Amino acid sequence: MDRAKLEMEFLDSTGGKFKVTIDDPREDITGEEIKTVMEDIVARDIFYTNAGSIVAANAARIITTTIQEMEF
Repeated sequence: MDRAKLEMEFLDSTGGKFKVTIDDPREDITGEEIKTVMEDIVARDIFYTNAGSIVAANAARIITTTIQEMEF
């Protein structure tokens, strides 16, 4: 069984990294859709870290993990 998660990485006002992770993203999601959502998150100032506001979208990745159930 494969599991996937979308990891979106942002930068805060001090240059620190802040990640938002979404489990099981749509299989057909595009980079442009992710970019649009990330820019919207930054523009709406939705998240605030200990270092301050999120100021920029930095990176995004889909992480796929294969899970193999074991019988015993």
